[in-house]
Amino acid sequence: MIRSRSAWLVALPLVLAACAGSPAPAAPSVAPPSTAPAPAASRPIADRSARAPERLVGRPSARPAQPAMAVRYEAALVADHCADRDLTAPPSSDVALIVLDRSYALPASYAPDDLVPASTAGLGGSSGSKLVRAVVVADLAAMAAAWDAAGLGIEIESAYRSFAAQAATFDSWAARLGVAGALVRSARPGHSEHQLGTAIDVTSPGWSGRFGDWASETVEGAWMAAHAWEYGFVMSYPASSEATTCFSYEPWHYRWIGREAAAAHRESGLPLRQFLEQYVRG
Repeated sequence: MIRSRSAWLVALPLVLAACAGSPAPAAPSVAPPSTAPAPAASRPIADRSARAPERLVGRPSARPAQPAMAVRYEAALVADHCADRDLTAPPSSDVALIVLDRSYALPASYAPDDLVPASTAGLGGSSGSKLVRAVVVADLAAMAAAWDAAGLGIEIESAYRSFAAQAATFDSWAARLGVAGALVRSARPGHSEHQLGTAIDVTSPGWSGRFGDWASETVEGAWMAAHAWEYGFVMSYPASSEATTCFSYEPWHYRWIGREAAAAHRESGLPLRQFLEQYVRG
């Protein structure tokens, strides 16, 4: 047995040398199977405090399906988007991320097919009768729970508006301010984020204006400015951004884009319209 093993060891280099001149063909590459991303963890809601609520520590809220944060697309959007015209809104990776402005609009026939009353999110009174998309409900419910925990009386004044309802809203502003004034205070029909079913106008008891600064004049407005993004809602028309948004400051108008997108938007420091340009499909 020892002799046989020694002979094999002597012969092994010769065998290897013979094989070296004739390499084996490379194995074909196989693409790894695609996997769906794991669902993101829920964000905690915020804690109650007297005037500047801290974040609540509580059970995570149920999460809706979030808009896809797709790779960046470089689409040729019009540069002069403050011009009033009716261009078809460019497609996006998710309808919740679509760009709407004074140039780009939704069709008159567009209406979400998953509208539900805000009472589904636990809101009562007139707030509960307002319509929102079902995909918004879980985050809206979590935010409403945070309002209650902080002792805030925030109400939804307006949510989904149809094309016809927005036409009536714009006409009422035009009658009050003239067409030129209305164009910066209210979107023309088709151009309103309210038609998406993901935008809400919020207010609080005792605050009466559409010309004041709700974010600085009320505790409720200050809370929304500081915390709404945690629940996927962002202020569409912030102060000092009219050159980019083409609309005047609206501290009561918030649009849901999903928690991940809202966090990215906050990190970017960009006005919402400019941020959403990144997710337009070319």
